Amino acid sequence: MIKNYLLTAWRNIQKSKGFSLINIVGLAVGLTVCLLILLYVRDELSYDNYHTYADRIYRIQRSWYDADGSIGEGFATLAPSFVPLLKNEFKEIEEIARMFGIDNTVLKAGDIAFTEERLFFAEPEIFKILTIPLIRGDAETALNDTGAIVLSRSMAKKYFGDEDPTGKTITMDDRLLFQVTGVMEDVPPNSHLHFDFLASYLTLKGLSGSGDNDYFHGTRNFSDNVTAVYARLAKDVKGSDMEAKIPAFLDRHFPARKDDQGRLVKISSVVFLRFMAVKDIHLRSHTRKEFELNSDIRYVALFTVIALFILAIACINFMNLSTARATKRAKEVGLRKVVGATRQTLAVQFLGESFLITFIAFVLALALAVVALSSFSQFTGHYLSLSQAFTPKNILVLAAGFLVTGLVAGLYPSLYVASYRPATILKGELTRGTGGVVLRRALIVFQFAISIALIFCISIISSQMRFIQNTDLGFDRENILLIPADRQIISHWPDVKNALLQEGSILAATLSKRAPSGRLLDSPGFQAEVYGKQVRSAFEMPHNRVEHDFFKTYGMKIIAGRDFSLEYPTDEQEAFILNETAVRQLGFKSPQEAVGTVFETFAPDKKGRVIGVVRDFNYESLHQTIVPIVTYIAPIQANTLSLRIASGSLSKVEKHVKDVLDRFRPAGSLEYDFLNDRLAALYRNEERTMNMFSAFSILAILIGCLGLLGLATYSAEQRTKEIGVRKVLGASVSNIMLLLSREFTKWVIAANIIAWPLAYLGMRRWLQNFAYRTAIGLEPFLLSAVLAFCIALITVSYQSIKSALADPVKSLRYE
Repeated sequence: MIKNYLLTAWRNIQKSKGFSLINIVGLAVGLTVCLLILLYVRDELSYDNYHTYADRIYRIQRSWYDADGSIGEGFATLAPSFVPLLKNEFKEIEEIARMFGIDNTVLKAGDIAFTEERLFFAEPEIFKILTIPLIRGDAETALNDTGAIVLSRSMAKKYFGDEDPTGKTITMDDRLLFQVTGVMEDVPPNSHLHFDFLASYLTLKGLSGSGDNDYFHGTRNFSDNVTAVYARLAKDVKGSDMEAKIPAFLDRHFPARKDDQGRLVKISSVVFLRFMAVKDIHLRSHTRKEFELNSDIRYVALFTVIALFILAIACINFMNLSTARATKRAKEVGLRKVVGATRQTLAVQFLGESFLITFIAFVLALALAVVALSSFSQFTGHYLSLSQAFTPKNILVLAAGFLVTGLVAGLYPSLYVASYRPATILKGELTRGTGGVVLRRALIVFQFAISIALIFCISIISSQMRFIQNTDLGFDRENILLIPADRQIISHWPDVKNALLQEGSILAATLSKRAPSGRLLDSPGFQAEVYGKQVRSAFEMPHNRVEHDFFKTYGMKIIAGRDFSLEYPTDEQEAFILNETAVRQLGFKSPQEAVGTVFETFAPDKKGRVIGVVRDFNYESLHQTIVPIVTYIAPIQANTLSLRIASGSLSKVEKHVKDVLDRFRPAGSLEYDFLNDRLAALYRNEERTMNMFSAFSILAILIGCLGLLGLATYSAEQRTKEIGVRKVLGASVSNIMLLLSREFTKWVIAANIIAWPLAYLGMRRWLQNFAYRTAIGLEPFLLSAVLAFCIALITVSYQSIKSALADPVKSLRYE
């Protein structure tokens, strides 16, 4: 019997090749998209799962309470002196280790030198917390001594080729000498933190430049949140268990202090130490001082929903196309029932046909996924492999997906066809109740609502990305070249600068501690005189350390006072420039009133006066609000060389800069990028999200069009004789088209009413991720409605025109 069912199903597929092709291709494309999205989602959820103790590893980070008592934004890092206290006090912490990252540092091995971004100083315990397999060396001793360093496999090959690097030396910035004690495997792509070098944390002692030899190791530095701290907790101990003990811990070790009103407040009411599970960092941690750009669990949820929507649309298409063609098999059903077939038997037969079509579509979907996977991996920026989908667990999921898809797509059509009454069919009077019609219409409205919501969302996301690209950041972002500044450049800066400016295409040059597009992470504290009153670190004010021509190079506008100048020798030691936000938060009524006031910074200790106020500029991304910033001259602490160059002069400038830098660091290499590229990188997640969202939305809409075509076909078939009569009575082609298109207009209107509020609420919430954002006007509402009507009209027009042009004589003879 099963063989007979399969044979009949195959014959019906061959008999209706066009219908079957549309059904199979629509379902296959839906399944392909769903499979690719789920591979992406699976990869996003896999971050840091590879660690042996993944469920017990936490990053300890610092946060502060907001005015309403909730835990506000904090840092992903912690002051180093907390670690000995935590280690001694909590037996639940089995291992704890500090890591301190260094960026833009020049490493040299023999005559080979490169500027590196991923060097971390780490305590030996890091090997007992994170899973870092060593190819060479002993994890127990690799980082025990000052000057020890472990290289990744790729860095060992980069600096030493195929030689064994252990025992060989590497210098950092021509001042620190390291001995290679091990080689580790490269950090997997699905890690929240990537490093190419791990140097001994002991090496940092006395290197802070603050004059405090205990800066990284001692028991006094509880203010500078400069180290990443990882802990492995005892089995069955959760991060929430530790967080519950933190308030008492803080109050035991830190005295109460006075607030702005002179009241004593406990430290636990101000500061909070959060235990962030390492597996949650990539998707759920968006604090300051993240070492890498994280993703967002909301995007994972969004794409999961899109995958399910696309699969639902494909299944709805299958249902609508199947029921639209059901009348073609009405006599077959009637005859089978007359000769003894039961409703259940027929339902099983037609459900079997559904599973056969689903199986063919499933196989085709796997083939399409294999073909598209490489391009999709580049599109998402993730390394994805189809082998990830064929683990034993995932094979069961795929099998379940196949069964659910076949059942969902085929159950209603099989029951629908099997319920035909044989007497009615054989008399040629096939009629149906309104239940099936209502369901089909509801499904089409659902499809259109999804399409309209997707168009609405694409419009808002595109508008926000255009806003990001075109908004005034407070500086001129064009033609700025950024070069890592090492110690040789900084120590010879006056000569380097003069040599660089000999090339007329270099319009300005400066040094700074990070360039705009970086994070403002340094807030050691300040004291300001405001109308005779001393204000001491009433809020965080990041320090921007620069060279004299910083504002000139970036085209930033001084709105009060003056800029730094070599004509004022005291500027290097005593001059400060505030931004507008700092002036407002300090309480000055105007920028002019801030000029000339006494100002002081801590670490470094520097006292002088405010010489100017710069117009607000977005140093960080538009996700963050503009914060108070104090800028002063400290080129010795810089790590970035910024050049403003003439448009179209890159090749000439590149050669000149390399010649100049080679004079001061002969073994160095020229590495650079453009400010615009760094700014674009800040929104890479949003850009990828927009591209993926747009591509999948277009596919969802195209798949949905097949469903609409199916229902248009069904509607036209049901009204074949009516159309023939109308044409005999004089109806024109346009009249017939209007008749068949009118009901679809109602569905589009209903879909808009459903989709608009849901899409609006979703996009308003998404825009809240940006401190500066576009407004939601009438455009997305109008655009989504107009496109939906156009899509419906174009899809329905084909069938409407075909029916309107049909010979009325043949229409009247139909069945």
